[in-house]
Amino acid sequence: MHRFPATLAKILLTALLLTALLPTALAASFEDINQPEVFLKQENNGTCTLASSAMMLRRAAILRGDANWAESTEQSNRDTYWRAGRGLPYVFSYNGFTVGHAFLPGGEENRQILIDLLAQHPEGIVLHASCVPHGILLTDYTDGVFYCADPSQAIAYGRIPIGEAYGTRIENSNAYWFVSDSALRLDSPLETLCSNLSQQTATPAVDTAPLALASGGAQMLPAGEF
Repeated sequence: MHRFPATLAKILLTALLLTALLPTALAASFEDINQPEVFLKQENNGTCTLASSAMMLRRAAILRGDANWAESTEQSNRDTYWRAGRGLPYVFSYNGFTVGHAFLPGGEENRQILIDLLAQHPEGIVLHASCVPHGILLTDYTDGVFYCADPSQAIAYGRIPIGEAYGTRIENSNAYWFVSDSALRLDSPLETLCSNLSQQTATPAVDTAPLALASGGAQMLPAGEF
């Protein structure tokens, strides 16, 4: 009778343990959340943050394993949390997600803050530059480059380097919205999960909400965004 290989047994045991430790399954890959149909273009002038938040919530739903992620559209989100003539609330809820808002210091200080935020939020963050004014979905930081999806009809479709976006840049941005669900994760190879097992089990849960949330949900951006 063949004995079950000890190494394989350890790997399977580790995988089972990780499943128990991570109740929200690692449901999607980088390619899944960046497929072309995930991204949107704004339907009206002044709705760039609405379209960007819809894209962020689509990616969050994919990461959560939702089959109905495409139901997050500009229209469906408009009906839920958009305030006509006022804009995107600082705090709102949609499809079981809570979205919060925080400010950025501006300039070069923004760079490391946004790198850290994207490491915590693979679904991306809605980045806003009031000086333009324009909001985009900042999708990821890869190989030293920030990428985004710009909802402007005048800009290329899909995931692009932020330098190709309309006006909004890392340095001139002053605020962002984020999904306050730290359980969202991208898929990782089993060997990566196994190598991080000790860190996963030894590190207590940390509140990763960046900066201070704006108080109350009634505050809005002024209308008239690009």
